[in-house]
Amino acid sequence: MQLLLVRHGEPLAVSDQVGGADPALSPQGHEQAAALGAWVAAGGEHVVEVVASGMRRAQETAAPAASALGLDVVVDPELAEFDVGRPDYQPVHARLGSDDPDWRRISEGWFPEFVDAEAFTARVKGAFGRIVDRHRDAGRDSVLVVCHAGVINTFLAGELGLARPLTFPLDHGGVSRVLVSRTGRVRVRSVNETGHVADVL
Repeated sequence: MQLLLVRHGEPLAVSDQVGGADPALSPQGHEQAAALGAWVAAGGEHVVEVVASGMRRAQETAAPAASALGLDVVVDPELAEFDVGRPDYQPVHARLGSDDPDWRRISEGWFPEFVDAEAFTARVKGAFGRIVDRHRDAGRDSVLVVCHAGVINTFLAGELGLARPLTFPLDHGGVSRVLVSRTGRVRVRSVNETGHVADVL
């Protein structure tokens, strides 16, 4: 089987949101989601399931692809980003050059200090493990998983044996491919393919 790991489209900024920031997509983010849907609709990947995290930006990104395929979005809250529950969210372009210590750590490839790295890594591993278990015998079928840069990076770092959990800069709507054999062998095939969203990045 093949996992197509997609970072959500560009979201809006949110401040002081009660219950935790859960922004919608920006207009450009919706364009990125539409481009992802068009790419999936072209049919080259044979997607049999669309999974999204419980966060709004991931579900809105997944929706056009699921609609094009005639599938429902399977929501897995365990695929939420490491900042879930925090009151503020600033998209990447608004944070570039910031002196914020959390952003500096992210830029250097490390989790912010507020993240329980062990617990987050275990959560991510468990979420992907459940997806693989559902589709281990799927052969050449693909599962589209729309989630977050930290989630995707953490999964890839674990499979590649990387020390830094946030190694790869990932674009909104970018796709990373992971192949999983019937025996459970995992191979990272590509990271951050952006051809399908190049016109809306």
